[in-house]
Amino acid sequence: MKDAFDEFKAVAFKIGSEEFAFYVKQVLSIEKTQRVTVVPAMPKHVLGVINLRGTITPVINLSTLLFSEAESNPHEYSSQRYIVVKYEDKPFALVVDEATDVLDIPHDSIQTNTVTDQNIPSYLTGISKLENRLLTLLDVDQLLISEASALKPETINHSLGSEEHEIQHSR
Repeated sequence: MKDAFDEFKAVAFKIGSEEFAFYVKQVLSIEKTQRVTVVPAMPKHVLGVINLRGTITPVINLSTLLFSEAESNPHEYSSQRYIVVKYEDKPFALVVDEATDVLDIPHDSIQTNTVTDQNIPSYLTGISKLENRLLTLLDVDQLLISEASALKPETINHSLGSEEHEIQHSR
């Protein structure tokens, strides 16, 4: 019988043909994409904001954030989704090409020393080999640590100006 502590649940998703996963406890929800309001003067991986159940939520193109040479507009996949995560009590919608499944990942399937480069970002926590799949495991907190300061509500509200006021009154 498997010991529940020998594995953890993860939300798997694709960006292009590559598979990634977040620890399921870091994910609030998976949502269909919706119209994004563009916010001026944001980094190129920030597509804008959405009104997600009454909360203004920044939308981040995960492809552009992870692969800086990627185009700033995400690919148009019919299966494209937002994986909504929370960092410092603020929601962020991360655009992925496809949310594939929720998996049990055994700890013994994770390799953390697969690449020896000193410049490996802290948000890459390991690679898991499951049957015929390789999943790159990402830590949401480490991934968003620099984003949270750039996307503080006061920064977004200042950039939106009167548009934010209109959004609040249109609810």
